[in-house]
Amino acid sequence: MKNNTGLTLLSVAILFMLMFSFAFPAGNSILTMAAAECPPGYSGTYPSCVVTVPGCTNPSAANYNPNATADDGFCKSGHPLVSGCTIPSAANYNPNATVDDGSCKYTPSPVSGCTMPGAANYNPNATVDDGSCKYTPSPVSGCTMPGAANYNPNATADDGSCKSGHPLVSGCTIPSAANYNPNATVDDGSCKS
Repeated sequence: MKNNTGLTLLSVAILFMLMFSFAFPAGNSILTMAAAECPPGYSGTYPSCVVTVPGCTNPSAANYNPNATADDGFCKSGHPLVSGCTIPSAANYNPNATVDDGSCKYTPSPVSGCTMPGAANYNPNATVDDGSCKYTPSPVSGCTMPGAANYNPNATADDGSCKSGHPLVSGCTIPSAANYNPNATVDDGSCKS
């Protein structure tokens, strides 16, 4: 009868060597498990597997991806990425920005109107002058009483300077009235029928 125990022990030893590796660091004899590969979509070695994020891992490349964990071999030469507002109509548009960072700011729509504070139709909310400003003429001081000797038809504000060529006499100026006063120059509303 043949002893198969030796063959069985040899088979186990070979299998053991295939599954494990021996390392003998400086003075120590330690048995370590051979490095196992991580499953697809992960990088590193077991048990330190991390999700693989393919992309350009070169910080000086134009398409650098700071979140990439595995270089995909498609790094583009050029300037590094510049974050900023990439929308030309925004108030803080950055023509050098290559990546929009969501910081764009917009000014309110322009409001047309008169922007001159001295105008009669001045609009304090107007941001664009539309040429509609209207100016009232400055008041003209003078005598505004038509019967006065110094009457000024252009006067818009009476300055109290009216003079009559004749002394002003109040009274009834209607000849058919019972109390008509032929010397009256200003009708005072006292006429009686």
